[in-house]
Amino acid sequence: MKSKSALVLEDLRTQLRPASVAQVGGFGPSADPITSWFLQGVSLPGEGLPVWKGQPMFPLLQIRTDELPVVPEQLKDVALLVLYHNLESHPFDQPHGEGWLIREYATLEGLELLPAINTPYRAFPVRWVSVNDDAPGWEDAWDVIDLSDVNEDEDASNCFFDDFNRYSGTKVGGYPTEIQHGAGIQDFVFQVGSEEKVNWMWSDNGIGYFHKSPEGIWTFSCQFY
Repeated sequence: MKSKSALVLEDLRTQLRPASVAQVGGFGPSADPITSWFLQGVSLPGEGLPVWKGQPMFPLLQIRTDELPVVPEQLKDVALLVLYHNLESHPFDQPHGEGWLIREYATLEGLELLPAINTPYRAFPVRWVSVNDDAPGWEDAWDVIDLSDVNEDEDASNCFFDDFNRYSGTKVGGYPTEIQHGAGIQDFVFQVGSEEKVNWMWSDNGIGYFHKSPEGIWTFSCQFY
């Protein structure tokens, strides 16, 4: 490996991010519904399930932020959020509220379990594992560091892909795990992977990415194989 490219990779190692990675199943659920879950959520009294095209949406993922070992800046004033998805189709690149929706709660007070809804998916509680070495993918990494020297060095390129950890499942914080192209690191908050135990898949084993702007606007995108 050339010295210049080796220095670039060393610099990249200083740019690795911490993240909270979801552990799905393998442990018993809590009696408290106000915890992190796939396919189970809570709401304020009378709020109920959100509706899209006349049909209720379901809670795909609930995140309780004080359970996260790593909390992104965008969630510092959020006690709990619930991501909803419709039962009809994946709303690829649609704005917030069009087939998907995120509800945020500043406090856990008064939240109660949502009514059950029939879906093809399986509910599982979620625990969060702390990692401190999440690396960006190739395209997103260019927004972090100039990879020109690495691009011209085969050994360094192999090292970029083989020697850095990228967590492709459901996670909060870190870098988005790109599949086809850059997913965008600016304003990235969390991603939802294709979770086998939940029977959830974004098209062909894809990943859904969720970003939140400084103005509080959520956006969704997805990549798959």
